[in-house]
Amino acid sequence: MTPLLLSLALTSPAQQPVYTPPITIAPRVVVQPSIQPYPAYRPPVVYVPVPVPVLNPNYPGYPTQPVVPQAATLSEFSRFFTPTPGAHDVWIVHPVTRQPVRVSFVLPAGKLRSVDVDRRSIQFEFRNGIVDIEFRNNGTVDVSYRN
Repeated sequence: MTPLLLSLALTSPAQQPVYTPPITIAPRVVVQPSIQPYPAYRPPVVYVPVPVPVLNPNYPGYPTQPVVPQAATLSEFSRFFTPTPGAHDVWIVHPVTRQPVRVSFVLPAGKLRSVDVDRRSIQFEFRNGIVDIEFRNNGTVDVSYRN
C-alpha cells in the first residue's frame, strides 16, 4: 500500500454519512371565503299566535277533580318514616280496604326503643310510653296511647 492510499484510508469515516434532506418552509396561504352574489333562498317563517285557553274555576261547567292525597303503604311507611317527637299527620293505604286514610298521632319525647310494623298495626315503643296504631276491618284507624 502506498502512503497516499494509506492516508486516505485513515482519514475517511468508518460509516457512510447520514443523509438529512434539506428543510423547506411552505409559504402561508390565506384562503378567502367564497362570496356568493345572492344568498340561498329561505322561505319566510310565519309565526301564528295560538290562543291559550283560560280555565275559570268559578265557571259551572268546569269539571272539578277530587284531590287524592299521596298515601304510603305500611311497608313504605316503615322504611321512610322518621319517628320524631311531636304531632304527625300522615296518609297511609289501609291494609284491608286499600283506600288512603288519614292517620294523626303524637309521639312522646324520649328515647325510641323499637318500631314494630305488622300487617294491620304499627307500634312505637318509647322509654316513657307506647303508641299503638291499629287498622280495623271496617276501614277505620284506632290510635291508642299507653304509659
